[in-house]
Amino acid sequence: MASHAVREVQRIFNSIYDAIVEQRLPPGTRLTELNLVEVFAANRNHVRSALRDLSHLKLVRIEMNRGAFVEEPTPQQAREVFAARRVIEKAMIENAIDNMSAKDRKAISAHIAQEHALGHDPAKPEFIRLSGDFHRLLSRIAGNQTLGEMLDSLIARTSLIIALYEVQSGIQCSHDEHDHLAEALLSGDKAAAVASMEHHLLAIEKRLRLGPQKTEEVDLFEVFAGVETVK
Repeated sequence: MASHAVREVQRIFNSIYDAIVEQRLPPGTRLTELNLVEVFAANRNHVRSALRDLSHLKLVRIEMNRGAFVEEPTPQQAREVFAARRVIEKAMIENAIDNMSAKDRKAISAHIAQEHALGHDPAKPEFIRLSGDFHRLLSRIAGNQTLGEMLDSLIARTSLIIALYEVQSGIQCSHDEHDHLAEALLSGDKAAAVASMEHHLLAIEKRLRLGPQKTEEVDLFEVFAGVETVK
């Protein structure tokens, strides 16, 4: 059984991770320790540990004598993330087709239905999370845990990249592309599925303006308002 300290660090880690992935904490946001201690009613050492763990995933940047900030991927890092995703996901999607069970087919169809049920409001955090969860689902079906862990980190970093560089919201376009990808998967057509995955990831990258962006001050209390952060 995990110790109290481990549970506390994980609780803080999960809350900040979710806020970053759902783009409630924009790139460049200063994560002031004292504010986070108050927000989470937490021990300062636990907050520091959570921030350090997030920095290992390259979601948070810790600067000497300045503190912690939500990471701001450079244009080159953004290109590298998408290049890595194309390599991993094109291989994984073939494995997913090979391993797909009837239960997995139902899970894919159910996920696509869930995306459609959200309507056409890409500003919803649920849209952002579902978009990443679709790729995580395919990773699980593929069955390679090591690649899946690598991909999970890349998906989280992709959310930061999109928040920083996307010209206009393309999440709805992304979900439309999921429809085509799911159709190829369920048909068992490996070539079509691989081509669809490559097109999808390239399309996301093309919707980005890979140049410097302006960041604004963010109120941490507002970001976590209404979110279960208490012990």
